[in-house]
Amino acid sequence: MPSTTQARDALELAFRQWSAGLVAALARRVGLGRLDVAEDAVQFAMLQAARTWSFHGVPAQPRAWLLRVSLNRLTDLMRQRAPEVPEEAASPDAAGPEPEATRYAAELPDDALRLLFACCHPALSREMQVTLTLKVACGFSVRETAAALLADEPTVAQRWVRAKRTLRACHATLEVPSPEALPERLGAVHSALYLLFNEGYEASEGHDLSRAELCVEALRLVEVLLAHPGTATPEGHALAALFCFRVARLPGRVDANGAFVPQEAREGTEASPLLLARGLRHLHASMGPALTPLHLEAEIALVHAEAPVPGPEDRARLLGLYDALLALKPSPIIALGRVVALGRVRGPAAALEALGPLRTDAVLRRYPYRFAVEGTLLEQVGERSRAADCFRQAAALARTPPQREYLLARARACA
Repeated sequence: MPSTTQARDALELAFRQWSAGLVAALARRVGLGRLDVAEDAVQFAMLQAARTWSFHGVPAQPRAWLLRVSLNRLTDLMRQRAPEVPEEAASPDAAGPEPEATRYAAELPDDALRLLFACCHPALSREMQVTLTLKVACGFSVRETAAALLADEPTVAQRWVRAKRTLRACHATLEVPSPEALPERLGAVHSALYLLFNEGYEASEGHDLSRAELCVEALRLVEVLLAHPGTATPEGHALAALFCFRVARLPGRVDANGAFVPQEAREGTEASPLLLARGLRHLHASMGPALTPLHLEAEIALVHAEAPVPGPEDRARLLGLYDALLALKPSPIIALGRVVALGRVRGPAAALEALGPLRTDAVLRRYPYRFAVEGTLLEQVGERSRAADCFRQAAALARTPPQREYLLARARACA
């Protein structure tokens, strides 16, 4: 009898790797306005796989199996809902060739990027574009999307519903925009890749602290963008540099047992010299007339990559970079990063004073590191009981077991 564990692992991998692509393949046939139908068909296929793979074994070509079941279900659903849609869209076969054989316009050489640009439809607001992209092109769950956008799940779910309604109303199709329209969608694509990378660097669910494959994919996609003359911009190079510098030190974040290693304990953990050199080439190529937040974030990541435990000069440099970044991009997360940098330069008391106005921020109330930062500062000034309370609050908001276990250990150490 096939292994239930093997079937479960295969299905989980299939969902992570292929669900977004399967939804996209079906959406190409029925239009972006019928994403709900495409999603229902893929979800049905995943449920069928859960029911059958543990008994009959994982098929030799699981993606082809899921695609076939999804297409069959799509046909059934479109027939059931035919009165709701135009006659020419009632059958998925009406939209053209098999999804695997579908060819987009030649402006972009990568299917994943084509889907990203298609999701950033001009009829949608920027928030809706990014939400749709994370859901459809990146395969994020509502919870992962909410964590990425620092929003609550009901808000994200409502935004997703509104996006689908808007696309349905304008009869949107899944297609790459014309070359002259690519630049106007590039900002939303950059935002989606930034959030895709962040989900890889700091997973919002699952058992692991990070999902390196998402970081690598985000870096791959931004470098494909940079190879295209219509989407190669200084800001894109800055984004690639940021990704390189952060991936360069990704292995040092966990030990051999998968436990989180705090930054101050990473001395002696060398960043990848190849990725550092690659990032420096991108940073050099990003230099231009405008200084953007991505340039400053890349510089901050470079300092940390070159010196896991910053010395006095590095600390002063980091504080200056955070000051400049906060001026260009006011954000509670950036303000919290500046509090950490300030504490390293001027001490924990000054940092706690700067943290004061952030305590009531609605976004930071859901952010575990807001409480972890306060706990660390309180511990440094000798307020160990209050520090333990902060670490427990942070642990309650933690998104993965390694993060939670580390914060609970900090709480126990302060008690």
